[in-house]
Amino acid sequence: MPLKLTFTSRAHLWAEVVMSRGERVFVASEETMAVGSQVGLSVEAPELPMAITCVVTVQAMRPAMVGFRGGYWVKVDEATVARLQSLIGANSKDSEQQRVAGRTEPRVDCDFPARITSPQVVGDCAVKSISPHGLTVRAPFTTSPGKVIGLTVTLPDGDAVLSGTVMWVRAELQLCGLRLIGLDSMTEVRLEKTVNGLTASKAEAAPQTGFTIVVADDDPSILDFMTRVATKAGHRVVRTDRGDKALELVRHEKPQLVFLDVLMPGLDGLEVAKAIRADATLTGIPVVLLSAMGEARLGEAMRNVGAADFLTKPMKLEAVRALLQRLLATAAPRKQA
Repeated sequence: MPLKLTFTSRAHLWAEVVMSRGERVFVASEETMAVGSQVGLSVEAPELPMAITCVVTVQAMRPAMVGFRGGYWVKVDEATVARLQSLIGANSKDSEQQRVAGRTEPRVDCDFPARITSPQVVGDCAVKSISPHGLTVRAPFTTSPGKVIGLTVTLPDGDAVLSGTVMWVRAELQLCGLRLIGLDSMTEVRLEKTVNGLTASKAEAAPQTGFTIVVADDDPSILDFMTRVATKAGHRVVRTDRGDKALELVRHEKPQLVFLDVLMPGLDGLEVAKAIRADATLTGIPVVLLSAMGEARLGEAMRNVGAADFLTKPMKLEAVRALLQRLLATAAPRKQA
């Protein structure tokens, strides 16, 4: 009987199969199968026009445990991974490229008065973070991704008239993210000057004591988010987008806390966590896993590699702050050079 893998969202399919390049995909099953054997697999997701069938290789068996179903880790072939990537990205290729492009620059926290001028006039707004090509705006009105908004923002050197495409919305917080469009060269210079000034001011005001934290994730937006939260709390952040580099940083920096994305180039986060636990000089450093996979799988992975905790993506600000406070409560501050 062929195996069946059902995803409830595009994000889970992308994270567990496409981003992992088909390596060690877990499929729940009560069937008995030999390691190394090849079996049929049916993959289903809301964004797929039909179920995708393929042949996968059984890598290992996971026995049933309390709270976890038994099943098998399988390897999905490269051709199927490429097909899935094409199918789930085909209908939103342009918007996905815009989403990624719009978040590759770090945004700096701020609180600039703003006023929405189109498609409706809305006062009492504010820009809460800014980059040379993007804004996070707090505004009491309803919008949706893809909409174009015009606004006037009061920068330190005066008002700036801007337009942007809505990339994401947090309606419960009255927040939306804009990718700026139609910028002239003078406005670009003003925005870069504003961002550089804010960055310099925050660096001067940052506490000179705290903890060293290593953050490793191949998503620039996650790196920027975690860096902002940790540095705002007074900590020093060393970051990378590769697992092998993360292990080098941990060995060199001896940080008080490490955040590891489960799926990264070089080494994945699980391999890095195991290496940290195997090193007598590093074993006491708490490790936190980051992933979009479900809590059950992430919790199991955390226990298997001896991590201290995990955070599911997208991470919530309150959860990160609480975890930082808890895991660093008994840590010794880093020595100043």
